[in-house]
Amino acid sequence: MNKCILCGQKITFQISISFLLSLKPIKYKPLCDKCETQFERINQEIICQQCGREMEVAGICDDCVKWQNVGNKLINRAVYKYNDAMKEYMHRYKFCGDYNLRKSFTDEFCSHIDTKKIIVPIPVSEETLAERGFNQVIGLLAETKIVEALIINQESKTRQSSLNRKQRLKASQVFEINDNMKDVIKDKEIIIIDDIYTTGTTMHHAAQVLQKNGVKSVQGLTLCR
Repeated sequence: MNKCILCGQKITFQISISFLLSLKPIKYKPLCDKCETQFERINQEIICQQCGREMEVAGICDDCVKWQNVGNKLINRAVYKYNDAMKEYMHRYKFCGDYNLRKSFTDEFCSHIDTKKIIVPIPVSEETLAERGFNQVIGLLAETKIVEALIINQESKTRQSSLNRKQRLKASQVFEINDNMKDVIKDKEIIIIDDIYTTGTTMHHAAQVLQKNGVKSVQGLTLCR
């Protein structure tokens, strides 16, 4: 028996005799059924072919058309919709600093990662790291091997969460390459990992920096969209 990470309710399991005889370890669920059903998975068959947003008809969303018009094209996929339950989760995890909540989606999220490619998480600023105590993106990745190829230019940093939609689209580049990782990423296939895809500014800016530093290809994966 274990407890739901979000609500604290006890989670019970029906264990069969055949399972006990198999000697397999019990894999505990992080969320109870009630909490789990609040989070909506994206139907991967009807999405924007670039950013991964669920749509009524598969195609290219307006945001991605705008990115294409300025010469940017990045394929991103997301696992969950950014609904009210996910907003509340992110508030507790990121802004209230409940680090234990990272376990809520770790197994599900990591199952979507192609570990044959180099995994590059979106970094947080030194200020945010000092205040929060952790990088929420890295927290979601559990034991997945990562390469911290990106760093934030401290002179141009602005929290994306403090900007409205229009400001985010016009935000200036805040990333730069980690000099120690230039040789590691050169000519390699990269997956950029972030928690939320909103306007795409963060992911596109990260991709631009990596592309300028000689990577073979870049794609994105976010927990929600």
